[in-house]
Amino acid sequence: MSKIREIISVLTVSIFATIAATSCYEPSDSMVFGNGEKLYVVEGRVTDADSMATVVVSKSVKADGEGDCEYVDDAIVWLRDDKGNSALLENSGKGVYQTSEIKGTVGTRYLLTVEIDGQNISSIDKMPVPAYADSIVVEYKDSYTIFDTIGYYVSIYSTQSDDTLQYYRVEVEKNGKKLNDYSSLWLFEDTHLSRVFKMTIPHNFVEGDSVVVGICSLSEPVYEYFFGLSKQFKTNFSNTQPPFTNPVSNLATSDSEAPPLGYFLASSVLKFSFVITNNKRTVVVRNLDAISEENPQLF
Repeated sequence: MSKIREIISVLTVSIFATIAATSCYEPSDSMVFGNGEKLYVVEGRVTDADSMATVVVSKSVKADGEGDCEYVDDAIVWLRDDKGNSALLENSGKGVYQTSEIKGTVGTRYLLTVEIDGQNISSIDKMPVPAYADSIVVEYKDSYTIFDTIGYYVSIYSTQSDDTLQYYRVEVEKNGKKLNDYSSLWLFEDTHLSRVFKMTIPHNFVEGDSVVVGICSLSEPVYEYFFGLSKQFKTNFSNTQPPFTNPVSNLATSDSEAPPLGYFLASSVLKFSFVITNNKRTVVVRNLDAISEENPQLF
């Protein structure tokens, strides 16, 4: 019996799941099974910031990029939480399954189960506490690194409230469009030596840009999945770089011959919304009010 099923049998936990990643997963050559048979991919997310829990079900494409993504619209997707709530997600086309019946709550454990062609895929994730982010600082720089251009750069300042290790993914929208996805996963964890940690988003903005920064708390298995996924888009400029391998998923499957692809996460999200002004330095605090000019008392 898998670890996930043991947890289910002990806690009688129910299901919940969900986020919808928008692209098909591409397994690496080293993980292609048999004759390149397509594998099911599940990408799910539930947060305390979204009204809908969402799961996307698709089939993998080859690592060489050949073939089109195939979405699966005949799966049975259930979401439950450890409070006894459950919901059957409704398919809206292109592999997207959603429900508004179960809400994201910090500290709640969620279970996702997906049934496809006699195969059962499941995962459990517990929603961590929100990020300890004090503020965001927007500063004009002639350049951030030798590879970046002039413009405004956004830095996140976070602090540790205790010694508990926490993991985060930063998602950014610029002018209503998502700025970073799988190819640019901005991840960090709070094992900083000092009590204050600074992360600068590696993208320059211009005056007038509308920006939304979401700091998503992650469980360790989900963080490790995204960290492994990020390695597929990076090179260390070394001829000894190891071959790419699929990141370790936090999904379990009844099919022992094909390990599951994808992920399921429950995340609390701390959001900051602001517009880039012509101030050389602007501080955006938790109440989303902008303070122009330098205010060193915040740090």
